[in-house]
Amino acid sequence: MLLLNRANELLEQGKLREAEFMYKTVLKENNKLGPALFGLGRICMRLEDYDSAIYYLKRACENLPKMLDPLFALADAFMAVGSSVDAKTVLEYTLSVARHNSQAHYQLGQFYLDHGFIENAEKTFEAGLTCPTSAVSAFMLHELAQISPVSKLEAHIEKLHELLTEYDNKRLKIVVYYALAKCNHRLKDHNQAFDYFKLANDLQLSLCEFKTEHMTPFFNDLKTQCSDEFFDQPDDKVKATFTPVFIVGLPRTGSTLLEQMLVQHSNIGTLGESTVISDKIVPYLQMRNEAPFPKCLHSLTTSMLDHCRSLYVDEIKKHRVGEEVVINKLPANFQNVGLIQKIFPDARIIHLTRSFNANAWSVFSNHFAENEPYFCSLSEYKLYADFQEDIMTHFKHYLSRNIFTLSYEDLLDETPKQLNRVLNFLYQKFEPECLEFYKSKRPVSTLSKAQVRRPLDQSPRSNWQVYEKQILA
Repeated sequence: MLLLNRANELLEQGKLREAEFMYKTVLKENNKLGPALFGLGRICMRLEDYDSAIYYLKRACENLPKMLDPLFALADAFMAVGSSVDAKTVLEYTLSVARHNSQAHYQLGQFYLDHGFIENAEKTFEAGLTCPTSAVSAFMLHELAQISPVSKLEAHIEKLHELLTEYDNKRLKIVVYYALAKCNHRLKDHNQAFDYFKLANDLQLSLCEFKTEHMTPFFNDLKTQCSDEFFDQPDDKVKATFTPVFIVGLPRTGSTLLEQMLVQHSNIGTLGESTVISDKIVPYLQMRNEAPFPKCLHSLTTSMLDHCRSLYVDEIKKHRVGEEVVINKLPANFQNVGLIQKIFPDARIIHLTRSFNANAWSVFSNHFAENEPYFCSLSEYKLYADFQEDIMTHFKHYLSRNIFTLSYEDLLDETPKQLNRVLNFLYQKFEPECLEFYKSKRPVSTLSKAQVRRPLDQSPRSNWQVYEKQILA
Protein backbone atom coordinates (compact mmCIF):
# COMPACT_ATOMS: atom_id res chain seq x y z
CA MET A 1 0.00 0.00 0.00
CA LEU A 2 2.91 2.35 0.62
CA LEU A 3 4.02 2.07 -3.00
CA LEU A 4 0.47 2.64 -4.22
CA ASN A 5 0.05 5.70 -2.02
CA ARG A 6 3.36 7.09 -3.25
CA ALA A 7 2.32 6.46 -6.86
CA ASN A 8 -0.91 8.38 -6.26
CA GLU A 9 1.04 11.28 -4.76
CA LEU A 10 3.39 11.40 -7.75
CA LEU A 11 0.42 11.38 -10.14
CA GLU A 12 -1.14 14.33 -8.31
CA GLN A 13 2.21 16.16 -8.57
CA GLY A 14 2.28 15.55 -12.32
CA LYS A 15 5.33 13.27 -12.13
CA LEU A 16 3.82 10.83 -14.59
CA ARG A 17 6.80 8.64 -15.44
CA GLU A 18 7.71 8.05 -11.82
CA ALA A 19 4.09 7.29 -10.96
CA GLU A 20 3.83 4.90 -13.94
CA PHE A 21 6.90 2.98 -12.76
CA MET A 22 5.46 2.57 -9.25
CA TYR A 23 2.00 1.50 -10.47
CA LYS A 24 3.59 -1.14 -12.68
CA THR A 25 5.75 -2.31 -9.79
CA VAL A 26 2.64 -2.77 -7.67
CA LEU A 27 0.89 -4.66 -10.48
CA LYS A 28 3.75 -7.15 -10.71
CA GLU A 29 2.65 -8.45 -7.30
CA ASN A 30 -1.10 -8.19 -8.01
CA ASN A 31 -2.11 -7.62 -11.65
CA LYS A 32 -5.76 -7.13 -10.69
CA LEU A 33 -5.26 -4.27 -8.26
CA GLY A 34 -7.92 -1.81 -9.37
CA PRO A 35 -6.44 1.46 -8.00
CA ALA A 36 -3.12 0.79 -9.77
CA LEU A 37 -4.89 0.00 -13.06
CA PHE A 38 -6.95 3.18 -12.67
CA GLY A 39 -3.78 5.16 -11.99
CA LEU A 40 -2.17 3.87 -15.18
CA GLY A 41 -5.34 4.67 -17.10
CA ARG A 42 -5.27 8.24 -15.79
CA ILE A 43 -1.62 8.60 -16.79
CA CYS A 44 -2.37 7.38 -20.30
CA MET A 45 -5.20 9.90 -20.55
CA ARG A 46 -2.82 12.69 -19.50
CA LEU A 47 -0.34 11.51 -22.11
CA GLU A 48 -3.14 11.25 -24.69
CA ASP A 49 -2.33 7.58 -25.28
CA TYR A 50 -6.00 6.77 -25.57
CA ASP A 51 -5.75 3.15 -26.75
CA SER A 52 -3.64 2.24 -23.71
CA ALA A 53 -5.98 4.28 -21.51
CA ILE A 54 -8.95 2.24 -22.70
CA TYR A 55 -7.09 -1.00 -21.96
CA TYR A 56 -6.17 -0.04 -18.38
CA LEU A 57 -9.48 1.66 -17.59
CA LYS A 58 -11.49 -1.34 -18.75
CA ARG A 59 -9.48 -3.52 -16.39
CA ALA A 60 -9.85 -0.95 -13.60
CA CYS A 61 -13.63 -0.97 -14.02
CA GLU A 62 -13.68 -4.78 -13.81
CA ASN A 63 -11.72 -4.72 -10.57
CA LEU A 64 -13.39 -1.66 -9.01
CA PRO A 65 -17.05 -2.50 -9.62
CA LYS A 66 -18.36 -0.01 -7.04
CA MET A 67 -16.31 2.99 -8.20
CA LEU A 68 -17.77 5.42 -10.74
CA ASP A 69 -14.67 7.49 -11.56
CA PRO A 70 -13.03 4.73 -13.67
CA LEU A 71 -16.26 4.42 -15.65
CA PHE A 72 -16.40 8.19 -16.29
CA ALA A 73 -12.74 8.13 -17.35
CA LEU A 74 -13.38 5.19 -19.68
CA ALA A 75 -16.24 7.08 -21.33
CA ASP A 76 -13.91 10.08 -21.81
CA ALA A 77 -11.30 7.81 -23.41
CA PHE A 78 -13.85 6.40 -25.85
CA MET A 79 -14.94 9.94 -26.75
CA ALA A 80 -11.32 10.94 -27.35
CA VAL A 81 -11.00 8.27 -30.06
CA GLY A 82 -14.36 9.11 -31.60
CA SER A 83 -16.19 6.05 -30.30
CA SER A 84 -19.41 7.69 -29.15
CA VAL A 85 -21.35 4.41 -29.14
CA ASP A 86 -18.98 2.86 -26.62
CA ALA A 87 -19.02 6.02 -24.48
CA LYS A 88 -22.81 5.96 -24.45
CA THR A 89 -22.83 2.29 -23.41
CA VAL A 90 -20.48 3.01 -20.51
CA LEU A 91 -22.43 6.05 -19.28
CA GLU A 92 -25.80 4.32 -19.53
CA TYR A 93 -24.39 1.36 -17.61
CA THR A 94 -22.99 3.75 -14.98
CA LEU A 95 -26.40 5.29 -14.44
CA SER A 96 -28.05 1.86 -14.24
CA VAL A 97 -25.85 0.94 -11.26
CA ALA A 98 -25.89 4.41 -9.65
CA ARG A 99 -29.46 5.70 -9.94
CA HIS A 100 -29.09 7.90 -6.87
CA ASN A 101 -25.84 9.53 -7.96
CA SER A 102 -26.28 13.00 -9.44
CA GLN A 103 -22.88 12.88 -11.16
CA ALA A 104 -23.96 9.80 -13.12
CA HIS A 105 -27.05 11.67 -14.33
CA TYR A 106 -25.03 14.74 -15.19
CA GLN A 107 -22.41 12.85 -17.22
CA LEU A 108 -25.01 10.95 -19.25
CA GLY A 109 -27.16 14.08 -19.66
CA GLN A 110 -24.17 15.97 -21.02
CA PHE A 111 -23.47 13.16 -23.46
CA TYR A 112 -27.04 13.32 -24.75
CA LEU A 113 -26.88 17.09 -25.00
CA ASP A 114 -23.52 17.07 -26.81
CA HIS A 115 -24.92 14.61 -29.37
CA GLY A 116 -28.18 16.43 -29.96
CA PHE A 117 -30.54 14.15 -28.02
CA ILE A 118 -32.17 17.11 -26.30
CA GLU A 119 -35.24 15.32 -24.88
CA ASN A 120 -33.09 12.53 -23.44
CA ALA A 121 -30.81 15.12 -21.87
CA GLU A 122 -33.74 16.97 -20.30
CA LYS A 123 -35.19 13.79 -18.76
CA THR A 124 -31.80 12.70 -17.45
CA PHE A 125 -31.05 16.06 -15.84
CA GLU A 126 -34.52 16.20 -14.27
CA ALA A 127 -34.00 12.73 -12.79
CA GLY A 128 -30.62 13.89 -11.51
CA LEU A 129 -32.27 16.69 -9.56
CA THR A 130 -34.13 14.10 -7.46
CA CYS A 131 -30.76 12.86 -6.14
CA PRO A 132 -29.11 14.45 -3.10
CA THR A 133 -27.89 17.96 -3.91
CA SER A 134 -24.30 18.20 -5.07
CA ALA A 135 -22.12 20.57 -7.10
CA VAL A 136 -23.45 19.22 -10.40
CA SER A 137 -27.02 20.14 -9.40
CA ALA A 138 -26.23 23.73 -10.37
CA PHE A 139 -24.85 22.66 -13.75
CA MET A 140 -27.87 20.46 -14.49
CA LEU A 141 -30.20 23.34 -13.74
CA HIS A 142 -28.07 25.64 -15.88
CA GLU A 143 -28.64 23.30 -18.83
CA LEU A 144 -32.34 22.87 -18.04
CA ALA A 145 -32.77 26.65 -17.92
CA GLN A 146 -31.96 26.62 -21.64
CA ILE A 147 -33.64 23.43 -22.91
CA SER A 148 -36.73 22.93 -20.71
CA PRO A 149 -40.18 24.06 -21.86
CA VAL A 150 -41.08 27.52 -20.56
CA SER A 151 -43.77 25.93 -18.39
CA LYS A 152 -41.09 24.31 -16.20
CA LEU A 153 -38.95 27.39 -15.64
CA GLU A 154 -40.72 28.63 -12.50
CA ALA A 155 -40.00 25.30 -10.80
CA HIS A 156 -36.35 25.57 -11.84
CA ILE A 157 -36.17 29.09 -10.41
CA GLU A 158 -37.49 27.83 -7.08
CA LYS A 159 -34.85 25.10 -6.97
CA LEU A 160 -32.11 27.55 -7.96
CA HIS A 161 -33.03 29.84 -5.05
CA GLU A 162 -32.71 26.84 -2.73
CA LEU A 163 -29.23 26.16 -4.08
CA LEU A 164 -28.17 29.75 -3.40
CA THR A 165 -28.80 29.16 0.29
CA GLU A 166 -26.93 25.83 0.24
CA TYR A 167 -23.81 26.78 -1.74
CA ASP A 168 -20.90 28.66 -0.19
CA ASN A 169 -18.66 28.15 -3.21
CA LYS A 170 -18.47 31.30 -5.36
CA ARG A 171 -18.00 29.36 -8.60
CA LEU A 172 -21.20 27.42 -7.99
CA LYS A 173 -23.08 30.61 -7.13
CA ILE A 174 -21.94 32.06 -10.48
CA VAL A 175 -23.49 29.09 -12.30
CA VAL A 176 -26.72 29.50 -10.32
CA TYR A 177 -26.90 33.22 -11.16
CA TYR A 178 -26.45 32.47 -14.86
CA ALA A 179 -29.17 29.82 -14.69
CA LEU A 180 -31.56 32.24 -12.96
CA ALA A 181 -30.78 34.84 -15.60
CA LYS A 182 -31.48 32.36 -18.42
CA CYS A 183 -34.81 31.36 -16.85
CA ASN A 184 -35.94 34.96 -16.40
CA HIS A 185 -34.82 35.88 -19.91
CA ARG A 186 -36.96 33.12 -21.39
CA LEU A 187 -39.87 34.24 -19.16
CA LYS A 188 -39.34 37.76 -20.61
CA ASP A 189 -38.64 39.30 -17.21
CA HIS A 190 -35.69 41.17 -18.68
CA ASN A 191 -35.00 43.47 -15.73
CA GLN A 192 -34.69 40.51 -13.39
CA ALA A 193 -32.66 38.61 -15.98
CA PHE A 194 -30.18 41.47 -16.36
CA ASP A 195 -29.77 41.74 -12.59
CA TYR A 196 -28.79 38.06 -12.41
CA PHE A 197 -26.49 38.32 -15.43
CA LYS A 198 -24.77 41.23 -13.70
CA LEU A 199 -24.49 39.35 -10.40
CA ALA A 200 -22.92 36.41 -12.20
CA ASN A 201 -20.46 38.55 -14.17
CA ASP A 202 -19.52 40.77 -11.24
CA LEU A 203 -18.83 37.79 -9.01
CA GLN A 204 -16.73 36.09 -11.68
CA LEU A 205 -14.86 39.31 -12.39
CA SER A 206 -13.92 39.47 -8.70
CA LEU A 207 -12.15 36.12 -9.14
CA CYS A 208 -10.03 37.31 -12.07
CA GLU A 209 -6.36 37.83 -11.32
CA PHE A 210 -5.55 40.30 -14.12
CA LYS A 211 -7.12 43.02 -16.25
CA THR A 212 -7.38 43.01 -20.02
CA GLU A 213 -5.18 46.10 -20.26
CA HIS A 214 -2.34 44.01 -18.83
CA MET A 215 -2.26 42.18 -22.18
CA THR A 216 -1.17 45.36 -24.04
CA PRO A 217 2.57 44.52 -23.99
CA PHE A 218 1.83 41.01 -25.27
CA PHE A 219 -0.12 42.21 -28.30
CA ASN A 220 2.47 44.92 -28.99
CA ASP A 221 5.21 42.28 -28.89
CA LEU A 222 3.19 40.07 -31.21
CA LYS A 223 3.04 42.78 -33.87
CA THR A 224 6.73 43.57 -33.38
CA GLN A 225 7.79 39.94 -33.81
CA CYS A 226 5.45 39.27 -36.73
CA SER A 227 6.47 42.29 -38.81
CA ASP A 228 8.20 42.82 -42.15
CA GLU A 229 11.34 40.87 -41.27
CA PHE A 230 9.29 37.88 -40.05
CA PHE A 231 7.10 37.65 -43.15
CA ASP A 232 9.93 38.50 -45.57
CA GLN A 233 11.74 35.31 -44.59
CA PRO A 234 11.13 32.65 -47.27
CA ASP A 235 8.59 30.01 -46.33
CA ASP A 236 9.57 26.35 -46.10
CA LYS A 237 8.88 24.55 -49.36
CA VAL A 238 6.45 22.12 -47.80
CA LYS A 239 2.90 21.18 -48.62
CA ALA A 240 0.80 19.39 -46.05
CA THR A 241 -0.94 16.15 -46.98
CA PHE A 242 -4.15 17.82 -45.76
CA THR A 243 -5.58 21.33 -45.94
CA PRO A 244 -5.13 22.99 -42.51
CA VAL A 245 -8.05 25.31 -41.72
CA PHE A 246 -8.23 27.63 -38.71
CA ILE A 247 -11.44 29.42 -37.74
CA VAL A 248 -10.42 32.41 -35.61
CA GLY A 249 -11.91 35.55 -34.11
CA LEU A 250 -13.74 36.57 -30.97
CA PRO A 251 -15.80 34.07 -28.97
CA ARG A 252 -19.51 33.80 -29.80
CA THR A 253 -19.09 34.88 -33.44
CA GLY A 254 -20.47 31.68 -34.99
CA SER A 255 -17.47 29.34 -35.11
CA THR A 256 -19.47 26.33 -33.90
CA LEU A 257 -22.24 27.04 -36.40
CA LEU A 258 -19.81 27.34 -39.31
CA GLU A 259 -17.89 24.25 -38.22
CA GLN A 260 -21.11 22.25 -37.92
CA MET A 261 -22.04 23.26 -41.47
CA LEU A 262 -18.63 22.47 -42.92
CA VAL A 263 -18.15 19.05 -41.31
CA GLN A 264 -21.26 17.75 -43.05
CA HIS A 265 -19.08 17.90 -46.17
CA SER A 266 -17.62 14.54 -47.21
CA ASN A 267 -14.05 15.91 -47.36
CA ILE A 268 -13.98 17.97 -44.15
CA GLY A 269 -13.14 16.87 -40.61
CA THR A 270 -12.39 18.74 -37.40
CA LEU A 271 -10.20 18.78 -34.32
CA GLY A 272 -12.75 21.03 -32.60
CA GLU A 273 -11.23 23.72 -30.37
CA SER A 274 -7.79 22.14 -30.26
CA THR A 275 -5.18 23.84 -28.10
CA VAL A 276 -2.30 21.93 -29.66
CA ILE A 277 -0.58 25.15 -30.79
CA SER A 278 -0.66 26.89 -27.39
CA ASP A 279 -0.18 23.70 -25.33
CA LYS A 280 2.47 21.85 -27.35
CA ILE A 281 3.92 23.84 -30.23
CA VAL A 282 4.47 27.15 -28.42
CA PRO A 283 6.08 25.49 -25.33
CA TYR A 284 8.42 23.60 -27.67
CA LEU A 285 9.50 26.85 -29.37
CA GLN A 286 9.87 28.60 -26.01
CA MET A 287 12.17 25.82 -24.87
CA ARG A 288 14.22 25.78 -28.08
CA ASN A 289 14.66 29.56 -28.28
CA GLU A 290 14.75 30.16 -24.52
CA ALA A 291 12.23 32.97 -24.79
CA PRO A 292 8.51 33.43 -24.04
CA PHE A 293 5.88 33.71 -26.75
CA PRO A 294 5.88 35.69 -29.00
CA LYS A 295 9.61 36.47 -28.64
CA CYS A 296 10.33 32.78 -29.27
CA LEU A 297 9.31 33.38 -32.90
CA HIS A 298 12.49 35.38 -33.57
CA SER A 299 14.32 32.37 -35.03
CA LEU A 300 12.33 29.56 -36.62
CA THR A 301 14.63 27.06 -38.26
CA THR A 302 13.55 24.40 -40.72
CA SER A 303 14.09 21.67 -38.12
CA MET A 304 11.95 23.53 -35.57
CA LEU A 305 9.12 24.01 -38.05
CA ASP A 306 9.35 20.36 -39.10
CA HIS A 307 8.93 19.34 -35.46
CA CYS A 308 5.98 21.73 -35.06
CA ARG A 309 4.31 20.13 -38.08
CA SER A 310 4.90 16.69 -36.60
CA LEU A 311 3.26 17.75 -33.33
CA TYR A 312 0.22 19.00 -35.21
CA VAL A 313 -0.03 15.91 -37.42
CA ASP A 314 0.27 13.69 -34.34
CA GLU A 315 -2.74 15.49 -32.89
CA ILE A 316 -4.73 14.78 -36.04
CA LYS A 317 -3.79 11.10 -35.93
CA LYS A 318 -4.54 10.87 -32.22
CA HIS A 319 -8.09 12.07 -32.81
CA ARG A 320 -8.44 9.94 -35.93
CA VAL A 321 -9.39 12.73 -38.29
CA GLY A 322 -8.86 11.35 -41.78
CA GLU A 323 -10.53 13.88 -44.04
CA GLU A 324 -8.75 15.97 -46.67
CA VAL A 325 -9.57 19.26 -44.90
CA VAL A 326 -8.95 19.52 -41.14
CA ILE A 327 -10.52 22.35 -39.12
CA ASN A 328 -9.25 23.81 -35.86
CA LYS A 329 -11.90 26.21 -34.57
CA LEU A 330 -10.23 27.65 -31.47
CA PRO A 331 -11.12 31.38 -31.72
CA ALA A 332 -8.05 32.49 -29.73
CA ASN A 333 -5.78 31.16 -32.47
CA PHE A 334 -6.00 34.66 -33.95
CA GLN A 335 -2.92 35.27 -31.81
CA ASN A 336 -1.11 32.47 -33.62
CA VAL A 337 -1.85 33.38 -37.24
CA GLY A 338 1.77 34.35 -37.95
CA LEU A 339 3.11 31.12 -36.45
CA ILE A 340 0.44 29.08 -38.25
CA GLN A 341 1.52 30.55 -41.59
CA LYS A 342 5.13 29.61 -40.96
CA ILE A 343 4.24 26.03 -39.99
CA PHE A 344 1.68 25.61 -42.78
CA PRO A 345 2.29 28.15 -45.58
CA ASP A 346 -0.84 26.83 -47.34
CA ALA A 347 -3.11 27.13 -44.27
CA ARG A 348 -6.55 28.64 -44.75
CA ILE A 349 -7.62 31.16 -42.10
CA ILE A 350 -11.32 31.98 -41.71
CA HIS A 351 -11.82 35.13 -39.65
CA LEU A 352 -15.34 35.41 -38.21
CA THR A 353 -16.77 38.79 -37.23
CA ARG A 354 -20.04 39.89 -35.66
CA SER A 355 -21.85 43.11 -34.78
CA PHE A 356 -20.19 44.22 -31.55
CA ASN A 357 -23.26 44.79 -29.37
CA ALA A 358 -24.77 41.42 -30.27
CA ASN A 359 -21.42 39.73 -29.79
CA ALA A 360 -20.64 41.44 -26.48
CA TRP A 361 -24.06 40.59 -25.09
CA SER A 362 -23.69 36.94 -26.15
CA VAL A 363 -20.43 36.75 -24.19
CA PHE A 364 -21.85 38.61 -21.18
CA SER A 365 -24.94 36.37 -21.05
CA ASN A 366 -23.10 33.05 -21.22
CA HIS A 367 -21.03 31.29 -18.61
CA PHE A 368 -17.39 30.76 -19.52
CA ALA A 369 -15.57 28.52 -17.06
CA GLU A 370 -12.33 30.50 -17.28
CA ASN A 371 -11.95 33.44 -14.92
CA GLU A 372 -10.78 35.90 -17.56
CA PRO A 373 -11.95 39.52 -17.32
CA TYR A 374 -13.11 39.93 -20.92
CA PHE A 375 -15.60 37.09 -20.41
CA CYS A 376 -17.39 38.84 -17.56
CA SER A 377 -17.27 42.60 -18.19
CA LEU A 378 -18.61 44.56 -21.16
CA SER A 379 -15.90 47.22 -20.84
CA GLU A 380 -13.14 44.60 -20.52
CA TYR A 381 -14.56 42.77 -23.52
CA LYS A 382 -14.52 45.95 -25.61
CA LEU A 383 -10.79 46.29 -24.95
CA TYR A 384 -10.19 42.63 -25.84
CA ALA A 385 -12.23 43.05 -29.04
CA ASP A 386 -10.11 46.07 -29.97
CA PHE A 387 -6.94 44.02 -29.45
CA GLN A 388 -8.31 41.25 -31.64
CA GLU A 389 -9.35 43.62 -34.43
CA ASP A 390 -5.95 45.32 -34.36
CA ILE A 391 -4.07 42.01 -34.53
CA MET A 392 -6.20 40.67 -37.39
CA THR A 393 -5.77 43.92 -39.33
CA HIS A 394 -2.03 43.50 -38.84
CA PHE A 395 -1.99 39.92 -40.14
CA LYS A 396 -4.32 40.70 -43.06
CA HIS A 397 -1.77 43.25 -44.26
CA TYR A 398 0.73 40.43 -44.78
CA LEU A 399 -1.53 37.47 -45.49
CA SER A 400 -4.48 38.87 -47.43
CA ARG A 401 -4.67 35.79 -49.70
CA ASN A 402 -4.68 33.34 -46.80
CA ILE A 403 -7.40 35.00 -44.71
CA PHE A 404 -11.11 34.90 -45.54
CA THR A 405 -13.30 37.26 -43.50
CA LEU A 406 -16.93 36.25 -42.92
CA SER A 407 -19.50 38.06 -40.83
CA TYR A 408 -21.98 36.11 -38.71
CA GLU A 409 -24.77 38.31 -40.04
CA ASP A 410 -23.92 37.49 -43.67
CA LEU A 411 -23.86 33.79 -42.81
CA LEU A 412 -27.39 34.09 -41.42
CA ASP A 413 -28.71 36.26 -44.27
CA GLU A 414 -27.11 34.53 -47.24
CA THR A 415 -26.33 31.06 -46.00
CA PRO A 416 -25.97 29.16 -49.31
CA LYS A 417 -24.00 31.98 -50.95
CA GLN A 418 -21.61 32.51 -48.05
CA LEU A 419 -21.14 28.81 -47.45
CA ASN A 420 -20.28 28.36 -51.11
CA ARG A 421 -17.69 31.15 -50.84
CA VAL A 422 -16.12 29.49 -47.80
CA LEU A 423 -15.98 26.11 -49.54
CA ASN A 424 -14.35 27.69 -52.60
CA PHE A 425 -11.75 29.20 -50.27
CA LEU A 426 -11.12 25.65 -48.97
CA TYR A 427 -10.89 24.25 -52.53
CA GLN A 428 -14.08 22.24 -52.06
CA LYS A 429 -17.30 21.98 -54.01
CA PHE A 430 -20.64 22.74 -52.40
CA GLU A 431 -22.60 19.80 -50.95
CA PRO A 432 -26.27 20.31 -49.97
CA GLU A 433 -25.79 18.33 -46.73
CA CYS A 434 -23.97 21.36 -45.34
CA LEU A 435 -27.29 23.21 -45.14
CA GLU A 436 -28.84 20.43 -43.04
CA PHE A 437 -26.26 20.74 -40.27
CA TYR A 438 -28.93 20.73 -37.54
CA LYS A 439 -29.80 17.09 -38.30
CA SER A 440 -26.31 15.89 -37.42
CA LYS A 441 -25.64 13.93 -34.23
CA ARG A 442 -21.88 14.49 -34.21
CA PRO A 443 -20.74 15.67 -30.77
CA VAL A 444 -20.66 19.40 -30.05
CA SER A 445 -19.45 20.47 -26.62
CA THR A 446 -19.31 24.27 -26.93
CA LEU A 447 -21.83 26.76 -25.54
CA SER A 448 -23.72 26.55 -28.85
CA LYS A 449 -24.36 22.80 -28.64
CA ALA A 450 -28.15 23.14 -28.33
CA GLN A 451 -28.42 26.06 -30.75
CA VAL A 452 -26.80 24.18 -33.67
CA ARG A 453 -29.43 21.42 -33.36
CA ARG A 454 -32.05 23.84 -34.70
CA PRO A 455 -32.48 25.46 -38.13
CA LEU A 456 -31.14 28.99 -38.43
CA ASP A 457 -33.14 31.81 -36.93
CA GLN A 458 -32.55 35.53 -36.53
CA SER A 459 -32.96 35.79 -32.74
CA PRO A 460 -29.19 35.89 -31.99
CA ARG A 461 -29.04 39.17 -33.90
CA SER A 462 -31.56 40.95 -31.70
CA ASN A 463 -31.44 39.28 -28.26
CA TRP A 464 -29.26 42.08 -26.94
CA GLN A 465 -31.71 44.84 -27.89
CA VAL A 466 -34.06 44.24 -24.94
CA TYR A 467 -31.07 45.04 -22.70
CA GLU A 468 -29.87 48.00 -24.72
CA LYS A 469 -30.50 50.57 -21.97
CA GLN A 470 -28.59 48.57 -19.37
CA ILE A 471 -25.73 47.79 -21.77
CA LEU A 472 -25.24 51.38 -22.84
CA ALA A 473 -25.79 52.85 -19.37
